[in-house]
Amino acid sequence: MTLGTLVCLSGLLGAPAALAQSGSTDAQREAWVVKARQGERDAAIDGLKALYARTGDQRVLDDLIALLVRAGRLEEALNACGPCRAEDYSETSLVTLGGAARQLGRTERAQGFFQELTLRDPNNPQGWLGLALTNTDLGNVESAGWALARYEEAFGRTDEYLEARAYLAARTDNTLGELQARQRLVERQPENDQEVKALYRLAVTLGASAAAQRMMSEHPDVFTEADRLWLRYYDAVASLRLADSTGDLSHAEQGLAGLNAVIADERSAPGLVQRAEYDKVVALATLRRFRDAEALAATLETRYGPLPNYVQEARADALSGLGRPGEARRLYQSLVASNPGKARDVDHPLYESLIYAYADAQQYGRANDLLERWKAEEPATRWDFTGTRRIDNPNFEKVRYLEVMLTAWRGDEDGAEAQLDDYLAEAPGSASLWRIKGDLYRWRGWPRQAEQAYREAADRRPPDSRQAADYGILGARLDRGQWRDTVAAIKQEVATRPPSVALEGLERDWREQRAGKLSIQAERGDTQGNGVQSSRDWRYETRLDAPRNDAGSRFFAQRIGIYGKYNGDNLYAAYDAAGYEFNLYPATLSLAVGRGAQLNEDWLAWGSFSYAFSDFWSINASAELNTAQTPLRALNDDVRADRYSLGARYRRDEKGEGGLGLALTDFDDGNLRREVFAYWDEDLIHHDAWRLNGQLFVGGSQNDTVEASYYNPASDISTSGQLALSYRLPLGYRKGFTQTLTLGGGNYWEENYGSDATWQIGYAHQWSLEPDLIVSYGVSRQKAVYDGDPEYGNFITAGIEWRFL
Repeated sequence: MTLGTLVCLSGLLGAPAALAQSGSTDAQREAWVVKARQGERDAAIDGLKALYARTGDQRVLDDLIALLVRAGRLEEALNACGPCRAEDYSETSLVTLGGAARQLGRTERAQGFFQELTLRDPNNPQGWLGLALTNTDLGNVESAGWALARYEEAFGRTDEYLEARAYLAARTDNTLGELQARQRLVERQPENDQEVKALYRLAVTLGASAAAQRMMSEHPDVFTEADRLWLRYYDAVASLRLADSTGDLSHAEQGLAGLNAVIADERSAPGLVQRAEYDKVVALATLRRFRDAEALAATLETRYGPLPNYVQEARADALSGLGRPGEARRLYQSLVASNPGKARDVDHPLYESLIYAYADAQQYGRANDLLERWKAEEPATRWDFTGTRRIDNPNFEKVRYLEVMLTAWRGDEDGAEAQLDDYLAEAPGSASLWRIKGDLYRWRGWPRQAEQAYREAADRRPPDSRQAADYGILGARLDRGQWRDTVAAIKQEVATRPPSVALEGLERDWREQRAGKLSIQAERGDTQGNGVQSSRDWRYETRLDAPRNDAGSRFFAQRIGIYGKYNGDNLYAAYDAAGYEFNLYPATLSLAVGRGAQLNEDWLAWGSFSYAFSDFWSINASAELNTAQTPLRALNDDVRADRYSLGARYRRDEKGEGGLGLALTDFDDGNLRREVFAYWDEDLIHHDAWRLNGQLFVGGSQNDTVEASYYNPASDISTSGQLALSYRLPLGYRKGFTQTLTLGGGNYWEENYGSDATWQIGYAHQWSLEPDLIVSYGVSRQKAVYDGDPEYGNFITAGIEWRFL
């Protein structure tokens, strides 16, 4: 609202003649006023300027200021008196100059004019109204409200008062307050088209579609086709806001449909289409249709130039969802720089999104620095919207969650759990902390304990807000192999629940764990003794796994090929098998049948059985009739072998595991090889991209005394230790290049030959190119012992794993 229309002619209405004015000055002033009324406004202004310069008459100044304002020459009006102060002007000119200064954006000067007016004449309504408006412009909400209260006491709720009240409400985002003021204005001025439209837009913004439609029906002449399209756009945007505030994405679907209708309508103005397309990016990102959102955002940027901040934020969310954290990070950083208040916004803090982008890009140091800064800025409680009481600060909980998970992501899972236990000691009833504990236990590979934590979280939530915990329970069941009934529940959730981060993560876990895959492993050695298969040979294994069914079972096929040289002869053998893996949670049974080839053309039957007692203990047993572990030299002598094994495995956590086992290999030349072994694998150091792993192994065998060309010591014992230092170079979301340097040493003892030291050094690469493709290769140099003689050999390994996602 402006005051210009109320006061631009106030000086021309004429004030009572002052006794001090001479008749000549008054007559000249009136003459110039008449000329202005006859259309000679510029001449009148020049004449009044000259007359004021000669006489300094106050009434001449009033008329001059009024004419300048009416002519739009506001700057001249403000400078008409030169050195005059506010107290030097008449009340009429104070009103006029206050409106002119406000129109020019000189808000503080306008405020000074109106303050002087209220001091001089407390009963002048324009003074209190102008003071309210200028305080609103300056953001002085309390002062504006006080001025309006004084106006209401003296003059009641006039139309001008209601307009000023609506203006104040709009500037302070008090939508309900603005709605009330404009509703009264429409009741008083039913023919005021602008107020009718403004009230409609407010109704749509608040989601009051029925009321908005009723207004359109009651005022059919107010709304043109263009207005109706704009208002349909506002209705769609209101649906998007409702989806954001309630979490009900059916409203987002409605909003997207409304936006599409506006965009497709040929009557839509270009500006309307542009705004609808911008909001469509937000709608698509809200519905987690990230590819569509990013494609549209890129098109709009090319078409219109830089995108508005709210569209940039939606685009950044889409890029994060697409696994492009580097691009998302740059957008989030620019958004925080342009609007620092959004960094800690209660509903959608950009700090949180930026930390996730850093973590997804494996830039954990930067993520931690930002988290520490955010943590220092967030108290445990905050004022509610009334400013009268303290309530829980949701950002404080988000910081705690990120602090725990970032500690785990950086390799200190024990430290993360200790942090979480401290938080739970303070707030044992916190559902969010129990959910974090479930996430951490899944991260550590303890799905059964994770499910218990998720149940604790669910029990502390209302029934309508347990989805994240329930999804965690289903994910933990997948992790431990309890597929039966779990997959049906996941399908039901995916089909009936709206998209969300938690549901998307659950669906991804299910998709990746059920995926079929092709894996190929090959190794080549050149030792004579107890290397790969001995005799300067190589070995490869190819396995094709079909996708798992809803029970977690699947078919597989495999081929194992072996090549070696012995006494100048080339030796070949192969094993082809097809089988089925039965998921009998908590047990797994795998059976395969097939046939050998080349040196071994007999039928084969292999089977294995494993049973998990807990998150920590499991056992496994296997039987292989016509085993692929038979040495080539034995096959060359027409000797076959069957192998039986039994083992136990203990997995302490993600950093440490070990096992022990025994095996019997029954050669049909009368030899029974008896083996026993134990091992332990431990991550000694893990921080960000660096990892130092240690392995210990001890094993021994005993063989019957038979005449054999294959390596067959009477008894032997092997011990070894190994350190592997690796560094992972991030290549993007879930992508990386890992280099590993391996150093190891040990001792080998053989009956009748004594003992000697052994060692190895190796270097390997692994490329995680996509979540579904891993390529690895490596070389090593080893010292082994063969019948008491040292033997030095080179080994090459290579592998590829391709999952069909």
